[in-house]
Amino acid sequence: MELSRRSFLDLSALAAAARALPAHAQTPHKGPPSPAEFKRRLVGPILSLPTVFDRSFAVDPRGLRGILTRGLRYRVPIFGLTAGNSLYQSLAYDEIKQVTKVMVETVEGRGLTIAATGDWWTGRAVDYCRYAEAVGAHAVQVLMPSRHGGDEMLVAHFEAIAKATRLPLVLHGRYSEPLLRKLLSIDSIVAMKEDAELTYYIDRQIEFGDRLSIFSGGAENRFLVGFPYGAKAFFSTYTGFAPDISMRFWKAIQDNDLKKATEVTTKYDYPFIKDFTHEFWHATLEYFGVAERYLRPPQRSYTDAEMKRVKEFFDKQGLDPKTYA
Repeated sequence: MELSRRSFLDLSALAAAARALPAHAQTPHKGPPSPAEFKRRLVGPILSLPTVFDRSFAVDPRGLRGILTRGLRYRVPIFGLTAGNSLYQSLAYDEIKQVTKVMVETVEGRGLTIAATGDWWTGRAVDYCRYAEAVGAHAVQVLMPSRHGGDEMLVAHFEAIAKATRLPLVLHGRYSEPLLRKLLSIDSIVAMKEDAELTYYIDRQIEFGDRLSIFSGGAENRFLVGFPYGAKAFFSTYTGFAPDISMRFWKAIQDNDLKKATEVTTKYDYPFIKDFTHEFWHATLEYFGVAERYLRPPQRSYTDAEMKRVKEFFDKQGLDPKTYA
């Protein structure tokens, strides 16, 4: 039986369902920025925080803090979770909340923090967004659920979230133009992590760049595609272990020196992303002394022998971990 959005989804009932989920501690903090203020500040490189584990495969708060602290030391302005890079598929819900809290408390207002939902039903997404607001995140990135009942149900999903939290909302996923136009009736939606091919990125930046701050995932050279069309923020992989490289790229962008920016990303970020794997990324974090290399099975972790390849890679780039100690 086909159900209308109105008949299927009562927002007050959803809020009640979210409250029925396990309770969480709430830490007093200043209220979140307004959507307009968050959008204004969403500028520059974003440290996309990977969840890291210790040798026993437990979530490693010390490693998380090591990554974040290094980024802060080099004045990285934005820190965010995302279901993929933060390895939500390997985490329990309570662990996702733990990682969120560690990020927010470590950054401690010295940069923007963007929490992130997973591939969840509406009630859990609502509960998590309320949690993220309670611990002091500045915004939440909401992943489009992979299973849904069409555009009307998705609009209702975001309406429920917007009603439940004061946090500015960041879209994550691939959204058609008609769906985006419907969603943008929700005032708190002010940004989007693009997650498709370059033509999608360009099209959405041209069509919606005034309304949304659209930031790119992946390589910095991807940002160079969106920058002429008004893009202002981007994921930058080196922020978590060699942040001076990311900030050198960003300085070139600020100086409108695209030649220099291109040279930086061609030498550093491009070869890293070209053969990117999570195994190599986490091994890199260990090599640079910010976290351990281990990933939860069935993902594999680099062996001691493979760690030599990590050293060879960064030796070619002229990067020495001792520089960052």
